Amino acid sequence: MNQSPILRFGIFEVDARAGELRKNGTKVKLQQQPLQILLALLARPGEVVTREELRQQLWPADTFVDFEHSLNAAIKRLRDSLGESAEAPVYIETLPRRGYRFLAPVQGTCGEIANDQPPPGSLKTTRSRLIPYFVVALLLAVLSIAWIYRARASGHLFALSVLGSSPPMRVLPFTADPGGQSDPSFSPDGRQVAFVKWDAEVNFNADVYVKLIGGNQPLRLTQDPGWACCTTWSPDALYVAYERCDGPQAGLYVVPALGGPERRLQEAMCLGISWSPDDTQIALIRKDPLDSPYSIFLLDVPKLTLHRVTSPSVTEIGDRTPAFSPDGTRLAFVRVISPWVTDLYVIPVTGGEPGRLTFDNTEISGFAWTADSHSIVFSSHRAGGMSLWKVPIAGGALEAVPIGGSDTWKLDIPRHGNRLAFTVGGIHPNIWQMQLDNTHNWSNPKPLIASTKGEGGPQFSPDGSKIVFYSSRSGYAEIWTSNADGSGLMQLTSMRVLSGTPRWSPDGKAIAFDTRPQNHSHIFVIAAQGGEPHQVTTGESENSVPSWSRDGKWIYFTSNRGGGWQLWKAPSAGGDPIQVTKQGGYAGFESQDGRELYYAGHKEPGIWRQPVGGGQETRVVNVPVSWGHWALASRGIYFVDQTGPKPVIEFYNFSDRKITHIATLEKPMPPEEPGLDISPDERTILFLPVVSNKNINLVENFR
Repeated sequence: MNQSPILRFGIFEVDARAGELRKNGTKVKLQQQPLQILLALLARPGEVVTREELRQQLWPADTFVDFEHSLNAAIKRLRDSLGESAEAPVYIETLPRRGYRFLAPVQGTCGEIANDQPPPGSLKTTRSRLIPYFVVALLLAVLSIAWIYRARASGHLFALSVLGSSPPMRVLPFTADPGGQSDPSFSPDGRQVAFVKWDAEVNFNADVYVKLIGGNQPLRLTQDPGWACCTTWSPDALYVAYERCDGPQAGLYVVPALGGPERRLQEAMCLGISWSPDDTQIALIRKDPLDSPYSIFLLDVPKLTLHRVTSPSVTEIGDRTPAFSPDGTRLAFVRVISPWVTDLYVIPVTGGEPGRLTFDNTEISGFAWTADSHSIVFSSHRAGGMSLWKVPIAGGALEAVPIGGSDTWKLDIPRHGNRLAFTVGGIHPNIWQMQLDNTHNWSNPKPLIASTKGEGGPQFSPDGSKIVFYSSRSGYAEIWTSNADGSGLMQLTSMRVLSGTPRWSPDGKAIAFDTRPQNHSHIFVIAAQGGEPHQVTTGESENSVPSWSRDGKWIYFTSNRGGGWQLWKAPSAGGDPIQVTKQGGYAGFESQDGRELYYAGHKEPGIWRQPVGGGQETRVVNVPVSWGHWALASRGIYFVDQTGPKPVIEFYNFSDRKITHIATLEKPMPPEEPGLDISPDERTILFLPVVSNKNINLVENFR
């Protein structure tokens, strides 16, 4: 008997014996030529399979066919079956005029097949050419399975060492406390790790700790209330720099690595910092002016002066997470076109035009330079789930890093040594509910819709019978609906990108949402029962956070198409958009009588209003409310105030203009998520407490 593999990638699997492609266990229609192309690519993941090789496998020399047209058509059918496009590949990358490369990690298992029985409908000549590739794939699969079982049995994960000349990579837990530990940063000698720790069960602070590798208890370095993030070491290992994200003293700080007083150096955006190897500069993120994209600046440490390095386009959100190369000559960073539409870039420290390293247009969580400054290891959603990849700075094929799995986030590599630290798990929200009575007394907060991947953006339907929300339970943030009690879950979209902020039409028959089909976010509408979404906005700008006018004729949305974030509206049936606000606005909703438009301030905090037909913009709630943490009702506005020790839900009454306390929450809410709604009868509140299960793992003998 010969061995026939079932090859798995993402949510798909291929049964070569049966000649079938299956998605989540369900058979996907795929013709034989596209199937044979897929098998050829799966046999060599990460490698370029040339067009000529595919021609030889599928169309022997004595076959007369329009090869170029036939191959292009077969690739198109294959992409359609996988639910991707050439412009935004998830699995198959096109290398113009050369061939194709399979991007995702491939796993294999084995089944039996008779010696002389070819897969149904396959070409015998094609199968014979693919046999050597399958033998290699099977060998790797068997070794992978042995690797996984050994890891489970011993509690450690050992990578393959085929030649036996190098010690195997080994993954060990570094932190295992409740709550969340993240943002690992190695000391220059690789013997200590600074990180951020948060325990929501004790307090709402996130502080910086340092722990010796092989040691027991970490040393807490910071004590201030609020959130810290983004640690980096001074080259002499005497200090740890970090960013504090909230409160009046937010900014860039340094603290002695052995403990001591903190010193504030500069304003900062909590989007990443890096200390140069020569000890003279710290790279950080700023906005200058405030309505411009996020850009990288270099802070001269002795003089505390700033120098701009990058200047993203005004149509982009900007740059984040700068990192000096170990040799000090270059800065790598992530450029954000739209939420979850990001790629890696590199620029000389002396300035110049950035060079683009990846072309995935998907979320990158974190990255780190290799010690030789020749490559970058990064965490990406490019294959579904957050997994580790490696890209050479000089250009070339991306390589999957076989550690960490599909839930691997921020990471670091020491400038000296052979270790890697990465965050596993995540911080994600779930949808909870609480009941209100007529006097705003609350009771019975409990989970309503929850998963290990995160749910958000909930909104009741106009009649209160259903809820629309986004969920990442399928591997991508898609739009879902349920009954008001959380039952009857139904997935509406399969965009395979970040989709969110779903909002019901007034008649409950349609749902507007934002998604990112290519580089920028745009507004789409889908029928409440499902179907093909249609696009409302176009252009090279960000368009997100939709809502409907009360008559259903307009869709409001937030856009930077005019420079800066303002509210716009477009006809729901299609047409040119019209700018609504002038002083900055985000997330607008019409009052129930259709006369007033309420929205979150962008330049000035709080909740604002203006007449629907235009006019004076007036602040209604003078509290720094996140754009997604308020809900408009007939009698007033429900909102979340997170300025105190714990977040509280409050109510602004239109009639007397007074604010009433509703409830104190025991967990924080994500700041940049749509996370609050009230039922039409104002008896049920939906909100998003954050759940954290982040820990840090170490990789020994990393290479």
